[in-house]
Amino acid sequence: METTTRRLAEEAARLDARVQSLRGIVPGSTVETLMGASDSDVLDYVSDAIEVLRLAEAAVAFGVGEIARRSEPTLPDPLARRLGEKSAASLVATRTRMARAEAARFAQLGLSLTPREGLTGEILPPFFAVTADSLAAGAIGGSAARTIVATLEQIEPHTSATDLETLERALVEGAAEHWSAQTLRDVCVELQDRFESEADLEAREQLAYKRRYARETVLPDGSSEWRLRLDPEKAPTFRTAIESIIAPRRQVRFSDDGEPSETADDATSDTRTFDQKRADAVVKIAQAYLRADGGDLGGVDTTVVVHLTDAVLAGHPGSAWIEGSPVPISGATARRMAQNAEIIPLTIGGDGQPLKLGATRRFFTRAQRRAMAARDGGCTWPDCDASPRRCDAAHIVPWSRGGPTDIDNGALLCPFHHRRFDLDGWLLEYRNGTPWFTPPPHVDSTRTPRQGGNRRTLAHTAVSAL
Repeated sequence: METTTRRLAEEAARLDARVQSLRGIVPGSTVETLMGASDSDVLDYVSDAIEVLRLAEAAVAFGVGEIARRSEPTLPDPLARRLGEKSAASLVATRTRMARAEAARFAQLGLSLTPREGLTGEILPPFFAVTADSLAAGAIGGSAARTIVATLEQIEPHTSATDLETLERALVEGAAEHWSAQTLRDVCVELQDRFESEADLEAREQLAYKRRYARETVLPDGSSEWRLRLDPEKAPTFRTAIESIIAPRRQVRFSDDGEPSETADDATSDTRTFDQKRADAVVKIAQAYLRADGGDLGGVDTTVVVHLTDAVLAGHPGSAWIEGSPVPISGATARRMAQNAEIIPLTIGGDGQPLKLGATRRFFTRAQRRAMAARDGGCTWPDCDASPRRCDAAHIVPWSRGGPTDIDNGALLCPFHHRRFDLDGWLLEYRNGTPWFTPPPHVDSTRTPRQGGNRRTLAHTAVSAL
């Protein structure tokens, strides 16, 4: 704790010194100074500020954790109750005006990462000492620490203490040095899947199914607010229907007489937000259902791609994946979905269509896009989570410069990153099936390659290396 607060003071002083230095160039408040600063100065300021934030989160977690320890209901005189509060979180919320839910998260994290007191009064190390040390040093923040602790707690019953510590060190190192926050979450999901049995997966899915709901609240202005929760088996059906309507270059609106009222070019001027597009898509689906004879929208239960091995499909234990989702499903669920869903072979030529074409074709075929969707899992740009249906099939070497229209020269990119790739000078190459993007000099003067690709594949690779 002493190291944490000392480093917090040092980093805060550094941040203040940076602001004072900039203020000598652009006088005014901090906001006004930043408005007049250069791009690089603003980026450096944010880096310093986040370093302070990480250390501040550590200080809060350890402090609130100690309050939670002293407020344990098993103690003869719990601190929170003595001061008239039901819990440590309530006490912290009352004293600091922090949201009670946030205080509870800090209390839970702090209890997991602070030293413990033994039966005879001796001080024992924290349950997850490596994570605690990394948080105290500011190498990881509170969110990463919570993700790691929650994962280790799930795995603990299924492995030895030695192996658990090895995994903890690997997760902390990845979070501190290599992975984005999203990659860390994906790695932890993949890691938990390694230790879950098929029975565990099925139990989790049954619980998710029981928790499904659709709830409508009529607001004072007459509009309706819907909250929806779907289980892993049915959610992809809903997601696919929505994305098929709002996918780029597929947005065609209709006038009152039922005729198209917007061309593909007009779609580029669409000013609706993404949430508004999804809301409009839900209405379109409902309208289509009401117009359809018999209410059968196509006769296919789910039009999503399920990734599973031949062994799992044949009935052997194992997990599977739904395209566009990083969360595993049980083999039983995958086999059940396979009875109604269009299962696309993921091997080249598995559906009888050639996937390698010459440079005389400019546009990728549907079969090629399916193969790229299976390989890439969505936008290949680093840390982009756009699903395959929201992506373009882009040429790595432009068709105009002789690049062939085959999957070895193709990659999925969302429209925004497709434009950045084409216009800004990024380079892309696949190494052992993983895409690596080399930034242009104006983005990174060192041109250090950045790993991109399918979130699930990245997580699988990272876990395999642990």
